[in-house]
Amino acid sequence: MNQDASREWFAIRTKPQQEQTARLHYQRQGYVVYLPMMRVIVRHARKVEEKLKPFFPGYLFLHLAPLEQNWVAISSTRGALGPIFFGDQYPPVPDWIIADLQAKEDASGAVPLAELQKKGLAPGIAVAVQLDDDTSAQGLFYSFSGQDNVVVLLNFLNRQVKTTLPLDRVKLG
Repeated sequence: MNQDASREWFAIRTKPQQEQTARLHYQRQGYVVYLPMMRVIVRHARKVEEKLKPFFPGYLFLHLAPLEQNWVAISSTRGALGPIFFGDQYPPVPDWIIADLQAKEDASGAVPLAELQKKGLAPGIAVAVQLDDDTSAQGLFYSFSGQDNVVVLLNFLNRQVKTTLPLDRVKLG
């Protein structure tokens, strides 16, 4: 059995603001680690600077083969709290989610958020939603939901219904 083919991504919780510490210690142990970052503007004491911050504060991802899934060692790593689990199940993160994040990274390793800001979307703005090739609907922008999705209020049966859609289906109205 090919060990690389059976590797899966797992979400690992970290201690507050210790994602980099946990990443470093996991790498020293030989694990494959992914910590997606984003660029943010930080204002403090009349200074404005751009910093890289974790895209998912308090989490990072490990790419583990079945023999590497030593949850006790993973949980006791400096900076980490342990894997996400439900009962005795440790659900893997689908490969396409990590691949999509990695594909969007710029040269500095940050996942750019500028695409979202360029669209000019703000709560309450009228938008057109492309439902299929021929059909569109009118709605109101409600919020962003992650990197590539938005929440829109659509009118169905005289009610406003919150609907989560891919960002590329929404256009200013």
